[in-house]
Parts: sequence; structure tokens; C-alpha cells
Amino acid sequence: MDHKSQTVHRTSSWHRVRDRLFETLSSKRNLALLTVLPALTLFALINIVPILWAIYAGFHDIFIFDPEWTWYGLENYRILWSDQQFHTSIIRSTTFAIGTVAFQATAGILIAVLVAREFRFNRFARAMVMMGYLIPTAIVAYMAYWMGNSTYGVVNWILLNLGLIDGMIAWFGDSTYAMISVIGVNWWKYTAFVVIMALARLQSIPDSHYEAARVSGASAWRQFRDITLPNLKGVIFIVLLLRGVWMFLHFDSVWILTRGGPGDSTMVSAVYAYETAFIGYDLGLTAAMSTVLFGILVVAAIIYFIVLEPEEEVRVE
Repeated sequence: MDHKSQTVHRTSSWHRVRDRLFETLSSKRNLALLTVLPALTLFALINIVPILWAIYAGFHDIFIFDPEWTWYGLENYRILWSDQQFHTSIIRSTTFAIGTVAFQATAGILIAVLVAREFRFNRFARAMVMMGYLIPTAIVAYMAYWMGNSTYGVVNWILLNLGLIDGMIAWFGDSTYAMISVIGVNWWKYTAFVVIMALARLQSIPDSHYEAARVSGASAWRQFRDITLPNLKGVIFIVLLLRGVWMFLHFDSVWILTRGGPGDSTMVSAVYAYETAFIGYDLGLTAAMSTVLFGILVVAAIIYFIVLEPEEEVRVE
């Protein structure tokens, strides 16, 4: 084959490849697949791979200072099955999650309804409500720790002067008050999240609905019950799911305030897993623990979607 023939052959081959590539990209199915493939790959690397890695690690005996993993089978899960402290930590995590979410949802919706009204200094009031959410959790926890100090904490000083307590209380050092105090701190910190979501929904309700209710003589309570609350159902369902999951696995403020104490009164599952990994140096048992907690949340989420059917509320909106 001479030089001219070789050039013609290469050109025709290139045209065939180009036409085939164009034909492939012209397919809507292939184009959609190529569009979502980067996002799916990123999602898998960030979410699925760590989960699979943790599940795999749960079947091994892993000492933190030893790079060699030893196959352990179901031994880690057998240990957890008989570990009463782990069972109790799950109950404490559930108590902590229910307590904080209940306070956050109730207070957040009430505050959102109040600041949604037009009044003087409305913007200042909204900014103050959001302020707590902007402050880093570690700073909030340290501030609360000093404010609740049994010797010079301002909380005790205020309550003593109001006559509500007879003596100084160690809010984070007494097992009677430690859990409710930690719940209170997280309630203050994260209520703004509920306010933001509820406020966005409230501002989308047409004023004509309230005007029609007022014309028909409906009281403020009837307006809240028949107009505001039904429109907030979708927000409430999302808050219950998101805040419930986050609070069940909450770690940072609990660790800063009490480190799981006094005794084990605030030893929630996340703190117990941390101590098992970095104080007990048992990463395999910690991975098994994380897998069990993940399974509990998956089952709870499935029950949540089956029983409450939140997608129906969102669809109605």
C-alpha cells in the first residue's frame, strides 16, 4: 500500500470512529449515564465505600498499633451481644435523641411562628435566633460548661436569686442533672435549624389564607391549628428524621461537657465507640459497633417511612 492509500485508509478509519462516537453520544440513555456517572462515583467513594469498609473491618480483630488484621468472624458481634454497657449506651442515645429533637421541634416551630410576624426589630430578633446555630459547637459546649459550673457558674447564681434552687448544683458533674443539662445545651444550639426550615415554609403560605380565616372569625389558635400546622407537616417530618439521626449519633458536645460521665450517666453510643477505639485501642470492635448502630438507624428509617409516610405530605404540598 503506497503512502496516499495509507493516508486515505487512516482518514476513513478516523471518520468511522468519530461517527461511532457521535452515534453513541446521541443516545439519550448513554448521555444520561455519562452525565450522572461522576456524581454516582463521588457518592460511592464518600458514602458507600466507608460503610463497606466498616462492615468488613467489623469481622476482624484490629489493634490500633498493629497494621495486621486478624479474621475474627462474628466474635466482635458476640461480644457486643453480651456487652450490657453497649446496650445501655443505645438506650441513652435514644433518650438523648428523643429529648433533644422534641425540644428542638417544639421550640423551633413556636419561635418561627413568632418571628414570621411583622413587628419592630423583627430582623434583629431573627438574627439573634440564628446566632446560636452559627457559633461552633465546641465554643457553645465550653461556654455552657463554665456557665453551669457549681462554684461560679452564672446559671446557679440566677436560679439562687430567683429562689428556684437552695444550693449550688453541678449541672454537668451530677448524674441526676447531667443528661438533661446536655440535652438543654443541644436544644439551645440546634433549635435555630428548625426555625430556619419552618420559617422558610411559613413565608410561602399566602396571606389570603389568614385574611379569610380572620374574616370568618377564627381565633389565633384556630388559624395555627387549621392553617399553619398543616403546612408545617412536611417540615416536621424532615426535622424528625434528620435531627433524630444526627442526635442519635451525636458526639462532640457530649464529649466536651461530660466525657460520658459522671459515672456512665451520659455515655451515649458515639462516646462509647470513641472510648473503645481510642482508649481501648480495639478498632475491630468499634467497627462492629458502628455497623450495629448503622443497622438500627436503617431499620428506624424504614419504619419511619412506612408508618408516617412523609412523602405523602410533601407531595400534597
